[in-house]
Amino acid sequence: MDSLLDDDTNNIINDPMGLYISRGWSIQEGQLLFLIFNALVLGLGKGGVPGLATVATALTVATSPSDIRNGLTYAVALQVPILTIIDISAAWLHSKDLVWPPIYVLVPFSMIGMVIGQIADKYYLNDSDARLLVGVLLLVILGFQVMQSYFLKKNNNNKDEDTILPVTTTSTTTQNNYFSSKLFRWGSCVGVLGGAATMLTNAMGPILNVYLLSIIQLNPSSYIGTRAMFFCIANVWKLPVRFLSGSLEFRMLPLAFFLGIFSVIGVFGAKPILLRIPPKHFVLLELGVVFLAGIRLCYMGLFP
Repeated sequence: MDSLLDDDTNNIINDPMGLYISRGWSIQEGQLLFLIFNALVLGLGKGGVPGLATVATALTVATSPSDIRNGLTYAVALQVPILTIIDISAAWLHSKDLVWPPIYVLVPFSMIGMVIGQIADKYYLNDSDARLLVGVLLLVILGFQVMQSYFLKKNNNNKDEDTILPVTTTSTTTQNNYFSSKLFRWGSCVGVLGGAATMLTNAMGPILNVYLLSIIQLNPSSYIGTRAMFFCIANVWKLPVRFLSGSLEFRMLPLAFFLGIFSVIGVFGAKPILLRIPPKHFVLLELGVVFLAGIRLCYMGLFP
């Protein structure tokens, strides 16, 4: 018995990634079943069911093994190839609805943010600091946009609108005016902050949701397609960054590809659900979950 404990201790110290992978394949410990469930929920969320992608991200962070050194880093890194598979599927499924101008601005700035986030994760922030930082940024962005929408509504005296946050059914205006200075500034800030957040806690999704739904006001179909295409590009960029940092290795890919199968099932299962949700309810559900995600990350950062 003592020798078994010594072997487990040596694995934790000498090969924490190997221990994480072996636990990920373990049915007895329940980790594999959880990862399959999380992958399915993630696919449903990325495919358009409001809130589930954020729930899956929160579950990834909340259940990362605390007894394995860099356990959160490995848990987040494992999601990158899975998310790449999901976003390729979702972008193809919603290709007719995606809007390209936001992607043109977000991609280069998010790449800068990813580099900043990787450096911060490796040299400056521990897991609790990263969760708290991303949670605070998320709540600040959401709060600012709610206030801005409220005062805009008040100034315009729009009595027909029954919600503080704007709801839209078309993206034509957004496409034509996207490169205005205001939207460009928002895009560059969201790109950098979101890129850093995705390297720290894989939590760029909630930040991007506020931007696409509330700031540039895409309709649900355009939102899903645009979001998927952006993350498809972003995750392809993240893969070499993760490999170079050592947080992702080729031995993790079989587990990631296996889980990706269940994620793709979720993506295709989400579309009929998305078509049944009214646009106004879709936006409010998504932004409500963003708020809860921000509170959750702050709590986990303050009380690890």
